[in-house]
Amino acid sequence: MRKIKNKLLLAFLLVALLPLLSVGAYGIYNITNTVKANSISKLNNKVSLVSSKVEDFLAGVSSDLFYLKDSTAARRVANARIEDAASAVAALEKDFLAFSENKKIYNQIRYLNSDGMEVVRVNRDNDKSYIVHKSKLQNKKSRYYFADTAKLPEGALMISPLDLNRERGKIEQPLRPVIRYGTPLFDQNKQFKGIVLFNVIAKKFLRLVRDNADADELLVFIDGKGNYYSHPDAEKEWGGKADRDTGANFKSDFPQVAGKIINSKTTGAVPQKDNVISMAPVFLDGEGVQRLGTIVDIVPNSVVFKAAKKFQNIFLLIGLIVLVVTLLISFLLAGSITKPISYLTRATEKMSKGDLKTVISVTSKDETGQLAEAIERLRKSMNIFIGRLTKK
Repeated sequence: MRKIKNKLLLAFLLVALLPLLSVGAYGIYNITNTVKANSISKLNNKVSLVSSKVEDFLAGVSSDLFYLKDSTAARRVANARIEDAASAVAALEKDFLAFSENKKIYNQIRYLNSDGMEVVRVNRDNDKSYIVHKSKLQNKKSRYYFADTAKLPEGALMISPLDLNRERGKIEQPLRPVIRYGTPLFDQNKQFKGIVLFNVIAKKFLRLVRDNADADELLVFIDGKGNYYSHPDAEKEWGGKADRDTGANFKSDFPQVAGKIINSKTTGAVPQKDNVISMAPVFLDGEGVQRLGTIVDIVPNSVVFKAAKKFQNIFLLIGLIVLVVTLLISFLLAGSITKPISYLTRATEKMSKGDLKTVISVTSKDETGQLAEAIERLRKSMNIFIGRLTKK
């Protein structure tokens, strides 16, 4: 009976578990992949959102610049006669000051003449705007942003790289990252008179990157060479030769994927052995041509796929519970089938040894019960037959 019971147990388990295992394996494979894909999609959405926030912050700078360049005060300076120059400059100073106080995102608003000399400069420090005294104005003819802007035609725009501001040739302390927007100014005779220049306070939009970083990820902002604009470790920021020249670089930190990340023009993710790296480019124009840098998020696989792992654990727990319940039910079913057979086997053995008095009774109504009734009839018949033989 033990062998039949084991065979029944095995049959029940195979019938119950094979479909469960096959369907379950297929389901866990597909659902896990779907959950992983959703996790990576969320990561891509995050870097894309941060990228959009930076782009939105800078979206209005060019229109602000052209507004001031085309203002009455700027045109007056461009076309002023020598005797009217002082009053024209004073009017432009007032316009620049009011604009700086209203916008609050420009560290410097300047007008430089055709020789590169600052004529009007309004600074903003510690949330206060002020006109820089004439004695502190500097000549910026040797700076790249003046030369790049001065050669442009009317209505064109220069956007500089994002770098650290310098005063009198030295990096300003504390560090002041800026991005410059410039456009040339011409008089009514189309003669070049100078440039109007903005220094955007980069800390304001770099803060957008830091504010969106979670504790379990590394969210950074890099330039086209892999230098860090923003990094949780401040010592790694501005490591390029044009700035602090420390050598800290995304390429050295992640050499295997740096090329794909830095050169990518679209949002996407690069899975690695231990991390998932997601990136989104930041553009300064709507055409996706002039690129500021790339938002990069490095997240451990254990964090990215936490939901998938949780699902797998829940599925395995459910599978274990189903297995235990199936074993219990199979054991009970096998027992309910083999128990009457064992009973009838013992009963027939007793009959063969001459025990015809014990009544054979099985309560089940199936074939086992019918067999028990047949054996019971046999027992009664044998008793009657033996009784007749005894009377003779």
